[in-house]
Amino acid sequence: MRNIIFGLLENALEEFYAKEQRNLELDVHEIAHAHRLAIYFEELIRRYDRTHEDKLFEQYYVDVEFNRTEGGNPKEVYYLNELHKKRSDILMHRKGIGQGVENLLVIELKKEHSTDKEEEDIRAITRMVGPKEDGDPDAAIRDTLLGIFLKIGRTCYFGSKYWYEGDRVISEMFHRNMTER
Repeated sequence: MRNIIFGLLENALEEFYAKEQRNLELDVHEIAHAHRLAIYFEELIRRYDRTHEDKLFEQYYVDVEFNRTEGGNPKEVYYLNELHKKRSDILMHRKGIGQGVENLLVIELKKEHSTDKEEEDIRAITRMVGPKEDGDPDAAIRDTLLGIFLKIGRTCYFGSKYWYEGDRVISEMFHRNMTER
């Protein structure tokens, strides 16, 4: 399923680069980019379900800056004396708790030259793809199937994908030059 999700994300990025060149040229805020990418991605998962009988993503939504804290500060939680981010740029998830796999994809998005909070974002992603722990105050955002740290430039995107396998987090880098489409 990870490969299907990442493939759909790559298709959404193709559409993003085909339709959002003006926003890239204007250097709009990363939240604007996240919003547009989320729209294209959700359209693609709906199209995927229409063309496949298993309705794999029927109960999932793609949201931007979604807060699952149910009150309190939507951006942070302290656990074991360490601050953890709770609100991701893009989240593919089921709305509601206790329905099996809640989160399929989390994306932290940055513009190409931004280094603001990069290490913190990567730590948050690796925590989100990790297993739930007893007493974990951010259990609702754990066990995410796939985490993506994505950097968007005017002509390319690149980053890393993260997932939990066995007893550790695995990462793999990716890069795509969009001028060679």
